[in-house]
Amino acid sequence: MLNLNEFQADWAAMPQVEKEKLEKLNNKTILVSGHSLARCLCYALIYQSERQKGQIRVIYAGDTDGFDKGCTASEYFQAVDFDSLEEIKEIDYIVHTGYCREHAAHFSAAFAQEIAQTNALAQLSRRTHAKVVLLSDSRVYGTGKPNRVYAENEYAPLDNTDPKCSDNQLLRTIESLWHCQQKGADFSLTVLRTGVILGACSGLPTHLDKALQAVANGETASLVNGKRLSYVYLTDVLRAVVCVLGGSLTDNETYNVTGKNCTVSAGMIAAVLHDVYGDKARLTLTDGADENACALSGGKMINGGCAPAIGLDTALELCVMSYMKDTSRLQLPNTHDGRLDAIQKMQLAYLLEVDRICKKHHIKYFLGGGTLLGAIRHNGFIPWDDDADIMMLREDYDRFAEVAQQELPAGMTFQSGKTDKNCFYEFNKLRVENTIFATELAKNHTDINVGIAFDIFCHDKTANSRLGQKLHLAATLFTRALVLNKWNHRKADNGSRVQSAVTNFFVRLLPLRFSYFLMNHTISFFKRKKNAKYLYDGMGRNVYNGCFSADILSEVTTHDFEGYQLPVPKKYDEYLTFLYGDYMEKAPLSTRLGCHEILLCDIGKYDNLNE
Repeated sequence: MLNLNEFQADWAAMPQVEKEKLEKLNNKTILVSGHSLARCLCYALIYQSERQKGQIRVIYAGDTDGFDKGCTASEYFQAVDFDSLEEIKEIDYIVHTGYCREHAAHFSAAFAQEIAQTNALAQLSRRTHAKVVLLSDSRVYGTGKPNRVYAENEYAPLDNTDPKCSDNQLLRTIESLWHCQQKGADFSLTVLRTGVILGACSGLPTHLDKALQAVANGETASLVNGKRLSYVYLTDVLRAVVCVLGGSLTDNETYNVTGKNCTVSAGMIAAVLHDVYGDKARLTLTDGADENACALSGGKMINGGCAPAIGLDTALELCVMSYMKDTSRLQLPNTHDGRLDAIQKMQLAYLLEVDRICKKHHIKYFLGGGTLLGAIRHNGFIPWDDDADIMMLREDYDRFAEVAQQELPAGMTFQSGKTDKNCFYEFNKLRVENTIFATELAKNHTDINVGIAFDIFCHDKTANSRLGQKLHLAATLFTRALVLNKWNHRKADNGSRVQSAVTNFFVRLLPLRFSYFLMNHTISFFKRKKNAKYLYDGMGRNVYNGCFSADILSEVTTHDFEGYQLPVPKKYDEYLTFLYGDYMEKAPLSTRLGCHEILLCDIGKYDNLNE
C-alpha cells in the first residue's frame, strides 16, 4: 500500500478528474518513464488501483531510487530497465515525461540518454500499437516576450549559444526526436506542454519554492518580478494525461496545460499570498531575469473538454501548507470570502428548529449525508462544508411538509414544488429570507428563493427483487433527467447516444410541470408497499449507490453535533460505509472547498454571526 502524506494523497487521488474518465483506464497497462513527474504519475495510477479498484497495471522504465516503498511493492507496479522493453508483448499506453520541469545538469549526457530512451520506447510502441503521450513544458517555446501568451504553433526565438537556454534546447530536441520516430511508424503521439507545475510534496522543483517556504514560516523572501508565466497544479497535469489516455482529447495533437486563471506575474503571486496570509507573507519584488519560459494559452485544452479545475490561490496555498512545521492544524483554502463560520452557525439554527418541530409532531428524522458524516467524524460540521442535510422516510417526509410552514419562525421558509411554483428540485428545502446562496445550478433561477438552504431528503421504498430495483432506478434517473434538463435548458448527454437522444426527445415533448409530477410519483412509487425490504435515495446524489437494507434506518439514536444531541441512525456505520466506503478517511485537501461552487453569496444581517 502506498505510504503517502496528506498532500501527496490529494494529487494522487485526482479528485477533480471525472469518475467516468478514470474508469476508462481500468484493466489497462501503462508504461511510464521519466523523472520526478513520472514518479508522481505512477503514484496516482497505483492509488487509483489500490483505493478505487481501478486495476491499472503500471510499468515503470527506469531507476526507482526515491520511489515510495509501498509503490515498488504494490501488486500493480513493475519496474524494468530500458534493455528489457523488448520482452514486453502487450501494452496499452506509453507516457514519457522526459525532462518536463526537470533541469539537465549536463546537456550532452541528457541528450544521449533521451535518444536511447526515445528509440526504445518508439520501438515498443510500433510493436504493441500503444498510444504515446509525451510531456514537455513552456520552456520549449523559448524565451517569450513579456506580454505575449503563446499558443501551440507559436515559438519565441531561442539562442542556441546561450548556456542558460540548454533546457529549452533539450525540450525542443526531445519533441523533434519523437516526431521523427512517429513519421516512420504507425503509432499515436500526443504532446502535453505544461506551465510551471506546482505540487505540494511532489518533488517537482520551481523558482517559487523558497518564497512559499518563507511564507509558511513567516520569514522574508523575494520574488523576481519578470514577465508573466503560466502555472498549473499537479492534479490538472495528471488530469490532462488521463484525458488523452481515455480518448477525451484528440490524438496526434499538441496541447498546452495551464491552471485555472494561472497566467500571472510574480507581483500577482505575492498579492494572492498576502490576501490569504496577511503580514505573514513577507515578500519583496526584485528586478531580474526569471525562467527561460513563457506564458501559455490553454484554450485548445479547454475546447477539447479538459478545462483546469484548480486555481492559483488553491495551488499556492496547498504548497505553502506543505511547508508548515505543524500540519496538525492546517489552514483550509480560503472559501466563501470569510463567511463559512457564519453560514455553519445559520445551518445549526436550522437543525435546532427542525429538531424542535419534529419532536413536537413525533416525526422521525436523521442527520444525513455530509452532516451525518460530520457528526460521526467531527462531532459537528465537516470543517469545510457549507450546507446541512437531514433525511426522513416517506411518511415522516410528507408529514413534515404539512406542518413545516406553520411551525417555522419568521425569516425561514419551507420550499417545495407546491409552495414555490417555479421550483423543480426533487427534494424539499428550508431557506433563509433576505439571503442569497446560488450555485451554478441555481444562479439562473431568479424566479425562486435562492437564499441560504437546508436540504431535506426522503429515502423511499423500492422493489425487493433486483430486477425491480434496476427498473425503479432507471425510471428515477430518466424522470429526473427530464426535469433537470428541461428546467435548466440543457441537453442530456450521459455517454450513450441512444439514451441521450430518447431523453432529449421527451424533454422537448413533455411540459415541465408534467415531468415534475412524473418524477415525484416515480420516486415514491413503492410508498404503500407493506413488506419493503430495501430503500434508496431517489432524491439525492447517492441514487447511484443503489439500494440498501431498510433495517439500517429502522432505529434512531443520538450523537453529539456541535454540542447538541441530534438523531442519527443506530446503524450509522453500515449506512456511512454504504455511502462513502472508508468514511473516516478525510476528503482530499484540494476538495475541502465546500461541496458547492458558490457564484452568488450574500448572508445579509447574519454576517455578524462569525464575529
